[in-house]
Amino acid sequence: MWTLVFSQLFPVFHSDDQRCHLDAYQLEGMVQPGDIMIGVVLPLHFGRVYQKVQFQEKPPRTTCTMFHLETFQQVQALQFAVQEINKNSNILSNLTLGFQIFDSCNVIHNELQAVLQMLTGLGSAIPNYRCHQGVPLGGIIGSASSTYSMMLAHILGLYRYPQVSHYSTSRLLSDKSKFPSFFRTVPSDYFQSHGLVKLLLHFGWTYVGLLAVDNDYGQDGIRLVKQELTKAGICVAFTEYILTREPNHNAPRIVQVIKETPARAIVIFSTDPDLLPVFQEMIKQNITGKIFVASEGWSTSSMYLSNRFSNLLSGSIGLSFYSGTIPGFEHFIKKVHLSLEQEWIKLFWEETFNCRVFNKSVTDYISTSEKECNGTEDLANIQNSYTDVSSLRITNKVYTAVHVLSKALDDFEGFISQDGSHIEFRNFKPWQVTSK
Repeated sequence: MWTLVFSQLFPVFHSDDQRCHLDAYQLEGMVQPGDIMIGVVLPLHFGRVYQKVQFQEKPPRTTCTMFHLETFQQVQALQFAVQEINKNSNILSNLTLGFQIFDSCNVIHNELQAVLQMLTGLGSAIPNYRCHQGVPLGGIIGSASSTYSMMLAHILGLYRYPQVSHYSTSRLLSDKSKFPSFFRTVPSDYFQSHGLVKLLLHFGWTYVGLLAVDNDYGQDGIRLVKQELTKAGICVAFTEYILTREPNHNAPRIVQVIKETPARAIVIFSTDPDLLPVFQEMIKQNITGKIFVASEGWSTSSMYLSNRFSNLLSGSIGLSFYSGTIPGFEHFIKKVHLSLEQEWIKLFWEETFNCRVFNKSVTDYISTSEKECNGTEDLANIQNSYTDVSSLRITNKVYTAVHVLSKALDDFEGFISQDGSHIEFRNFKPWQVTSK
């Protein structure tokens, strides 16, 4: 039956007068050419406009909001790492490393489309085809979300494309039978769950509430914490989930539960943007007197450093990734200027200097400022999460991921097959890199 169906459909795809195709828009990104490419998926925006889909017309493009300065810093770290590698004659000698970066806007279908575009090698995503034969794809860096990383790993794992995540911590991703070509530069949540329980025991909190985002990261993370709490004899007052599919993230109900519970300590397994509506609702209802125990997903977020959250988060504690330094990076990031004519730089400029870049290309993000950016603004006097290099955590993990992937490609360059023949580097198969 399947043979018959395919034989009937095949002429439709290849007929000169009738072509079947998916009318999907192309994601905007940043590209630097090279002899070998790496793909990168990052959430440059952390929010989006929720739009109702009536299924009577083509769904609208995602409108992105909340430009994230820390992620833009990570983009710069990636470029800095590639520059270092290309200047180093001991790594990928006689070859240049290039990259292609897409902004996922923290939306799952954008993550999928970005990876398919990178695998295809063209603007339009064509599953199972690599159209850009001249320049091989060496691997993918991403995603920042455990749930999204799992989805991408199922696709990339089919051909063993190396995937290195800088932020996906779910212990489920450690299963090599399901995710054979997935790697990461951060530890598993298995270790974090033990650490959070030890933290609770240290302070003598024996009656706690649990709050988690409703994805693989939050659900599995809070499940691990709950198991360890039970072993330690700590009682759980409630378990609630942040519903990201809803515009208000279920915040009114969550806050009502927090308001009524006698538990003072609340363990929160979430990322910073997903947690924002809950904290906003708590401020609105003037909820105080709670101690929040934070997972690494939001414990060091700059999103909550303003005075607006000071009363709410006073006394909060949590775990975080260890920080690192990148020599020469501070000078590099301050060379960014509006004159470089790159769309993400324009968005960064608007966010940093509270001005509006006129005559820019159409993007999903529009500045509300009436002041025009004139290009004379100076980053030297700016202090924000982009210019702060004193404690590089996730940025350092992105930097490390680039070097890890380039080292794997460098080790493969002299690969000799079992029959003793040398394999041409440009013609390598992705599974040969992961096999090393």
